[in-house]
Amino acid sequence: MGSPVSTPESQAPSRPRWYVSSAPPRQRLTVIAVETLASLVALVIVAALTAVTHDPWLIPPLAASMALVVGGAHFPLSQPRNVIGGHVMSAIVGVLVGMIGIDSLWAGALAGALALGTMKLLRISHSPAAATAMIAVAPAIPRWEFVVLVGCAAAILVVVGLAGNKVNGAKYPHYWW
Repeated sequence: MGSPVSTPESQAPSRPRWYVSSAPPRQRLTVIAVETLASLVALVIVAALTAVTHDPWLIPPLAASMALVVGGAHFPLSQPRNVIGGHVMSAIVGVLVGMIGIDSLWAGALAGALALGTMKLLRISHSPAAATAMIAVAPAIPRWEFVVLVGCAAAILVVVGLAGNKVNGAKYPHYWW
């Protein structure tokens, strides 16, 4: 009797089943570096505007937006119409809800939900923008000025995203309007 035939599968180190991932493979390091650098540039520009003007340009949802713009350029949520329109419309919804005068905790919940619905109706869904609506109801936020700040900040993200995606060879945007 001969020895059992070994196959490449039998020679591969065995890993527990829970260890094997069905997630897509990691991107090339150069792609990751460019996406990270583009995100840094966009957010530093917005942070600098905050430092110079003392207005709330840099808000947390913008970091999530930048992740979508450079990391998911093909998603509808990442297109300029959705990024800019979603943030501006959500800021408007948040300001309007904030003007009602209810407690900001409940107003934040209402603003976030209404922003999601409004974005869906207008076909400008951008999930990070729902958080923009919640921020807009905070008493310390300058009401209508905030809408302009958010729109400008979102436009900055899109412009830097255009450059970052061009360097990486990603098609962006797939559509403007």
